[in-house]
Amino acid sequence: MGKTIAIAGGTGFIGSYVAKFLLKDGYRVLISSRNPARVSERLKEFDVFKWDPETENFPVEVVQRADVLINLIGETISQRWTEKVKEKLRSSRINSTRKIVEAFSKVDSSGKTFISASAIGIYGSKRDEILTEKSSFGDDFLSKLCIDWENEAKRASEFGVRTVILRIGIVLGENGGFLARLTPIFKLGLGGKIGDGKMWMSWVHIEDLARVIKFAIENETVSGVYNVVSPNPVTNEEFTKTFAKVLNRPAFLPVPKFALKVLFGSELTEVALTSSQKVKPERLLELGFEFKYSNIETALKSLFLK
Repeated sequence: MGKTIAIAGGTGFIGSYVAKFLLKDGYRVLISSRNPARVSERLKEFDVFKWDPETENFPVEVVQRADVLINLIGETISQRWTEKVKEKLRSSRINSTRKIVEAFSKVDSSGKTFISASAIGIYGSKRDEILTEKSSFGDDFLSKLCIDWENEAKRASEFGVRTVILRIGIVLGENGGFLARLTPIFKLGLGGKIGDGKMWMSWVHIEDLARVIKFAIENETVSGVYNVVSPNPVTNEEFTKTFAKVLNRPAFLPVPKFALKVLFGSELTEVALTSSQKVKPERLLELGFEFKYSNIETALKSLFLK
């Protein structure tokens, strides 16, 4: 049996995929849930431990059992950003991360590994600028959220924990996330580029995300911040044409920006839905990590043409 991995947020779209991926590779996997009884049947192959990030401290006994703790907790950003929602977005990421780090501080955590999610939203919208881990940050809500989120995670290193922060791009997978909203629209032939379609989209296949996490677990030299995106970002126009081609559907109806603002509000539209981020995974490439899905058409075909 390999190392014991605990995943905070292991029942969601990304977390459940990562949990199953690691289990197949011989790791023992523990996952958190607010209501273990509800998920125990669906995810019966895992040890499920109870943790409500809003009301409970992170269980110290889980830190003691685990060699690696992966933090994937976070309320979805794809909703209208009212002040109440903004507070939930912050607390679901920052407060939960703080509680995990506090649990590290209560036991001997030297030699353990902490892998914590962040997002490429930290860079803000930079149009055609190539963004690496050394690039400057934005100053919008999402950028500031990611900065505070990462600062909480970095504190784990004070307790002898090897700390890895993953700035994750748009995750492409079958049963959730970005594509879950787009696929029904595109299958009806109603898909189209957003505005002029020139904004850059930095994406990663969910299997490559899981492979990056496994790479971080297994390589003791991996620490600090890493962009987790394909080496080949695409424009929104290129993504739209490729997705329509893979689904064998037309995609000629551009989505005007004002329509998104009506649906999602101005701030979410500007900061997330129409932002342009041309991000490169510079540090992963320097370490020799090879992406299985570096081409957008190959990635989409793997998900929809089986």
